[in-house]
Amino acid sequence: MMRQIQSVHPGAAGISCEAVNHFLDVLQELNTEPHAILAARHGQAFLEGYWAPYGKGVIHGCQSLTKTVTGIALGAAMQEGILALDDRLVDLFPEYRSLTQGCPWWDELQVRHIATMSAGMDSQPEVTAPDWIERFFRTKIDHRPGTSYFYNSIGCSMVGACIRKRTGSGLLEYLSERVFRKLGIDPDRLIWHRHADGLENGSGGFVSTVRDNALLMELYRCRGIWKGERLLSEEWVDFALQVQNTHTGGEAAYGGLIWIREGCFVADGAMGQWAMLFPDKDMVVSIQQTIASPEVDAQVRKAVVELVAKAQDTPVLWTGEESRALEKRMRTLCIPAPAYGENRARLRSLSGKTLRIVHGTARFFADDLIIFDKAYEAPVMSFGFEEENGDLLLTVTAEGGTVVCPVAFKGYRPVCNLKPVSANPVRMASVTGSFQDADSICLEIRWLESCRVHHLIFRFDDEGADITTSRIPVGGFDVPDETARAVWV
Repeated sequence: MMRQIQSVHPGAAGISCEAVNHFLDVLQELNTEPHAILAARHGQAFLEGYWAPYGKGVIHGCQSLTKTVTGIALGAAMQEGILALDDRLVDLFPEYRSLTQGCPWWDELQVRHIATMSAGMDSQPEVTAPDWIERFFRTKIDHRPGTSYFYNSIGCSMVGACIRKRTGSGLLEYLSERVFRKLGIDPDRLIWHRHADGLENGSGGFVSTVRDNALLMELYRCRGIWKGERLLSEEWVDFALQVQNTHTGGEAAYGGLIWIREGCFVADGAMGQWAMLFPDKDMVVSIQQTIASPEVDAQVRKAVVELVAKAQDTPVLWTGEESRALEKRMRTLCIPAPAYGENRARLRSLSGKTLRIVHGTARFFADDLIIFDKAYEAPVMSFGFEEENGDLLLTVTAEGGTVVCPVAFKGYRPVCNLKPVSANPVRMASVTGSFQDADSICLEIRWLESCRVHHLIFRFDDEGADITTSRIPVGGFDVPDETARAVWV
């Protein structure tokens, strides 16, 4: 039977009612969007919640939190004696040795360097390059390995390439039986975006639940030992949880594929995907969200740190009323209601009609994920409209196929699973609509397994529609607006 984190009342974990509610208030009041939270102390969850339409068991993009998962794979490989920190890259990949001969410092590059952002490079190949490993070995090393810092995503994915080189298994296959299932993580429902050669992107491609991420950080809390079995090398755990790179130029230092802040180890992904270990309080906090600015990022981190700091060493008494109020609050969490405005007559006038794109580009699917794989792209060819009880059934056709998606115009968010029309595995959608005026509709499109929200605006006229696709800026992952012209079929 797979072990899970067991739940306990916050008071039993030494957490006061005031501390919990203040933390939730901050998340609610800030210009951010929380999706899921799980906080645990002494291995027991005292706070777990999901903001609808996100829910328990929904997997969610992790961004660079993935790097710490790759580090766990390295720790498992070291435990099995498959890899060592001192292994040289040119020895692991002799087929590329000729590309590095005569190039400074390549003979010194070791696994420890690609695991600590200290490979010495000032550039990296494109993530989507089919020959990304070869390009890595063609990249100039500008500084002696171990003496500088560069956030090298391809260098991180090379850790997975080293494991595959020694075992023949990619990261997901390698971790499934050795780590995931033993922790209680079901690998069959995970998504892990891959490089063009089929290897999982070890830098940012992991898609998992907030509980999965908490369990992975729990493994570090237990120093790599789970139910009496050592899953991660003791050498790796010591290495990962000590400062290895101080050249980051910021408040945080870097350990072994994990960030180290004062009193905290952080598996840190863009837009607020965090799994955090606070050893002094024996506490793990896992959170999934969409944060759009550095200022809000800092405020949410501060709120987490304050929650942890308020944890007491002895149980805290709650009243029955306080417990019931928290239970209700956690049960009714939701992100703000969507913009909404009905116009049944206008929807009925659109019913049965189809728009065909004649120039430009319109998006519906999670095409922003082409940062992982260009095969994910699926520009829309046509949109079909069918009114249904004041809502809309939207038929979307791309080159790879057709989906029919419900669109809510009444202030609620439906969730549906849509079949992929490209190589993109993301399929859970929540789409809402509102009328900007009698001739303009704005759709809010959420792919729950991503972190992004995008808007699709139709401006109708007698011949067809002008269509604008825009994605909410999140900093570092911004995508320019795109426009298209469509005609009635």
